[in-house]
Amino acid sequence: MKSTFKNILFNFRDTIGALLVAIKHPEVSVWSKIIIAVAIAYALSPVDIIPDFIPFLGYLDDAVILPFLFFLAIQSIPQPLFEECKLKAKNAFKKSFGFVMLGLLFVLVAWVIIAGIIYAFVALILRIIKL
Repeated sequence: MKSTFKNILFNFRDTIGALLVAIKHPEVSVWSKIIIAVAIAYALSPVDIIPDFIPFLGYLDDAVILPFLFFLAIQSIPQPLFEECKLKAKNAFKKSFGFVMLGLLFVLVAWVIIAGIIYAFVALILRIIKL
C-alpha cells in the first residue's frame, strides 16, 4: 500500500513537471498548450467552480475536474513526446533539488521568525493589560 501511494505521488510530480516542460516544447500544438495552461492554472488557482465550503460538492469538483483536465492535457500530447518531456522533467528536478531544499529552509525560517514576532507581540499585549 505504501509503495503504491508513493508511486502515485512521484508519478504526479513527474507528470506536472512533464506538462511544464511540454508547454515550452516547440513540437507541442497550441491546442495542447492551452489545455496544459488551463489545467495548471486551475490546479494553482484558489478560485473553484464550486466553492469548497459547500459540503461534498466543493471537494468533488476538485476530485473530478482536476484529474479530467490533466488527463486531457496528457492525451493531447503524443506519447513519445510526453515521455521525452517526462525524462527532461526528472533530470531538471534532480539538478534543482538542492535549490528546492534551500527554498524550503528559507520558508521554514521565515515562518519561525513570524511565529516568534507574533508570540512576542501577544506577550507584550498581555503584559500591558496584565492578564
